[in-house]
Amino acid sequence: MNGRVSAETETRRSRRTTAKRRKRWYARWWLWLIVVVILVAVAVVAWVGLRGLQAKQQLEGAMPLVTKLKTEVLAQDSAGAKATYAQLEPRVQKARSLTSDPVWRAAEFIPGIGQNLTVTRTVAAQTDEVVTGAIKPLVDISGSLTLESLKPKNGRIDVGALTSLKQPVAKASASVDTALTQLDRLDTRGTFSQIASAKTQLVSLLKPVSAQLKETGSLLSIVPGMLGANGPRNYLVVFQNNGELMPAGGTIGSMAIIHVENGAVSLTQQSSAAPAEFPMFDEPVIPIPQDAAALYPTSLGRFVQNLTETPRFSLSFDIAKAMWKQAKGVDIDGMIAVDTVALGQLLAVTGPVPLPDGTQLTSANAAQTLLIGLYQRYSAEQVDQINQALSGAVFGTLLSGNLDPKKLASFVSTASSQHRILIWSQNAAEQKAIRNSAFYGAPPNSSAKTDALGVYFRDVTPSKLAVYLKQTVALSQAVCTPGGNSDVRVTVTLMNTAPVGVELPHYVSPADSHIKLRVSTYAPPGYKVASVTVSNNRDAPLTGTDGEFVVSQGIVSIMPGETQTVTFDLVSGHKDQRELTAKVTPAVTPTAVSTGALDCGTWSH
Repeated sequence: MNGRVSAETETRRSRRTTAKRRKRWYARWWLWLIVVVILVAVAVVAWVGLRGLQAKQQLEGAMPLVTKLKTEVLAQDSAGAKATYAQLEPRVQKARSLTSDPVWRAAEFIPGIGQNLTVTRTVAAQTDEVVTGAIKPLVDISGSLTLESLKPKNGRIDVGALTSLKQPVAKASASVDTALTQLDRLDTRGTFSQIASAKTQLVSLLKPVSAQLKETGSLLSIVPGMLGANGPRNYLVVFQNNGELMPAGGTIGSMAIIHVENGAVSLTQQSSAAPAEFPMFDEPVIPIPQDAAALYPTSLGRFVQNLTETPRFSLSFDIAKAMWKQAKGVDIDGMIAVDTVALGQLLAVTGPVPLPDGTQLTSANAAQTLLIGLYQRYSAEQVDQINQALSGAVFGTLLSGNLDPKKLASFVSTASSQHRILIWSQNAAEQKAIRNSAFYGAPPNSSAKTDALGVYFRDVTPSKLAVYLKQTVALSQAVCTPGGNSDVRVTVTLMNTAPVGVELPHYVSPADSHIKLRVSTYAPPGYKVASVTVSNNRDAPLTGTDGEFVVSQGIVSIMPGETQTVTFDLVSGHKDQRELTAKVTPAVTPTAVSTGALDCGTWSH
């Protein structure tokens, strides 16, 4: 009996001992598990931290190379660009690989730091995509295709060279757009400021590049066709004299027909806009839209001199096409307008052109000479002949192939951005591309965030005294009626700086050298005209429409030494205040445009 009790007691002791051992083992197991997890976490953090630091160093080292590469590409240094790219590519690829291994990807699930790692990985990956997908194809063609190779030779432009640009530009554009899409999806809320800033900086860098590549690709898709790759074309080139202002630039002085066929360019016909060479029509040559006819009732569609009286270059083209067919029997496929200031800028590229009296027409004296000087020395007929000879000489120089292509490209960029070069093509696909470029002539379009207004000048003196005109446009807005729509004021200030006693022919200047202008404002759809105020109250204002735009006009006369204003008070079609912008007739002197707050104390409408 006692033996059995003793045995049972021993068994219970053994079980308790075993249980205690098991508890101690389980306790040690969990302890070791915690230690292991901590060690793994430390290792992961160390691994990710080390690789993150290395990736940061690689990307920081890449930035000076990107800047250097841009300089070399713009300088047409193909060898230097390729050498720099050879250093750049491994850096961005290394940064990408450092931030995309399995450990890094697993660490992205760690609360608190995971989103930082995701953003870092994506930024590194998209930087690599842009470098290899966008920069590389452009660097690859930099050796075989330069601005020099696109210069005319014997009057012909290499259409094939232009065509070969399309694919690499399209590839680069697609790569940049893909990168922007991926970056836009990134949520940087709660991430470290340096990481969020890196994403913002990359997006800010890529957005203008995307726009530029789109515009370049769009133009490359149409330029071969416009150069006659698919059949011959005739283009009318009109030279606008902005000494006598028109909404899109100035009155037409001289004209030329340019024939292009498979890259070969030739000047086939010239004409003055004077009635002695080009007829004036008793009726508009095409039906003018009723609203436009009410705004421009005198000469639109009848006189070739006033082609650009409308800010719609599409309507100017339709009128010019009908006029040239009736007057000269020539079908035109497109039209190019160049103003006097742009012609002066072009002379900086072509070099001086001699005038009949032995003086040189240069970029420095072109505006003063062409707008005033010629009329002081020659008759109207001689001025027309000189203008035609000038356009022929400049055209011949352009086709000679002896110009600096970088200077020429810079001129085109500057002049078009100032709306001094306008282009229209009757080919729908080509015109669609032109619409998205700086060559497009039309009243400005607004957006959900921006109200764009057009401000246009039309000389009704008539005179060619705009060389003495200085003008500013001030845009202001406020909500002056509680709960009402935003009120907008456009204040146009005009100064006549003509010296008293200037001796000019009567067709250039009236005896008292006054300037008389019709000033028009084109407002977005939904706007209403509250009032038009002219400081010297000479003529009654006019309001109307031009298609979707709300138009108001005031006529002002400015004596030498005077400053006059035309004020347009408008009520917008919305309650919120949006950014205000203005597109203004390209005058001889650039127009200063300012924005500010409207003083509601002066608003009584």
